[in-house]
Amino acid sequence: MSPALANAAPRALLAVLLAAVLVGPAAPSASPASTRIAAAAPEDPDDAALRAAWDRMDADQRADWVEWFRAEAEWLGTFQARLVAYVIESEPRDPGTWPEESPAPTYDPRVHAPAQPIARRPMSPGPAADRARAKWFAAIPERRLRSAWRYDYPSGELRRAPDADDPTRVFENAIAGFPPRLDLAEALVERALDDGSQRATLTAFAHAYSDRVGKVVPGVTLYDVWCSGREMEMPDVECLGVLHDLKDDWKTYRAPVPERKQKQLYDEIGALFLPAYRHRGLRCALARTYLTGEPVLRDGYDESRDRLHALWDRHESTPSKLAADLPAADDWQTYLERLANECRDDAALRKQGEVRRATLAADAARCRALAVRLLREGGYLDRPEEGR
Repeated sequence: MSPALANAAPRALLAVLLAAVLVGPAAPSASPASTRIAAAAPEDPDDAALRAAWDRMDADQRADWVEWFRAEAEWLGTFQARLVAYVIESEPRDPGTWPEESPAPTYDPRVHAPAQPIARRPMSPGPAADRARAKWFAAIPERRLRSAWRYDYPSGELRRAPDADDPTRVFENAIAGFPPRLDLAEALVERALDDGSQRATLTAFAHAYSDRVGKVVPGVTLYDVWCSGREMEMPDVECLGVLHDLKDDWKTYRAPVPERKQKQLYDEIGALFLPAYRHRGLRCALARTYLTGEPVLRDGYDESRDRLHALWDRHESTPSKLAADLPAADDWQTYLERLANECRDDAALRKQGEVRRATLAADAARCRALAVRLLREGGYLDRPEEGR
């Protein structure tokens, strides 16, 4: 399939989607008083100074500091910390039993395009692979949260990153205002919001992306490519693999797909992708908003941040209650338009969203202040360089 045709559908779909976003125990509730908590004092060190202190620490000191930070963070008592504890305590499964991340599966050209059996070969690790991967995420805003957990829509399970126990990851999250286990709780919330209605489609689009010569870009799925808005080469193997999996249609198109049928095929794939994108995008945005006042949101939801907080407040910050209220993909636009109108017309609802956001933002500042205090009390800050 030609790159020009492959690029037309995702860009049109993204334009529609972005324009359409107009805008156990009882869960803890946000308190307006929490918004008056001051952030770290202006004289506190910046991130560069904190990282310099971290770099001076040896492995044992880092491990001790992380253990100390985790223990102290349990006593923060913030709304954010209580939400994290609520979610994790509501999950009966031991986090250590979730599987580790593994490479995305590839479509087999011998099955889906036997006339073009170009083998799929992963790119070798290195700068070229890094550049190829970065291309597809260039339009996705980068988060400060270094999450060790991801909700896997195809399996309905969590996936654990190899660096889950890395002290530096915990430190970086701490100075960004993220307490321990927030990333785990966020992934669990996204899982709780997913009803599985788009599982088959998201499974198909979770296959690895390959270019037309069979090079598999590490860490990039078909879903990622379709979200990117970039020009792409969508080979027949992946196009037909999606169609075979979701429509069981093995006759309408065969590789090599003639040029006169390529746009029609791509439009069919786009129509399959759109509902799944709506479904997953909304749940991802809500999961990020559950625990973080001012999260980095993707897929055009950044303008809806306070409205999403209002939605959480309306459902008492309880994932199971909100999950029961979320729309089917066909009703996605109507649901978000109604929420936008309600927040515009209802001052109390709008204020609830603003208070929840401000409360969580203040909580993040307290988390960072704790990290700074422990670095200072441990003697790791403001230490003169050796030999000076």
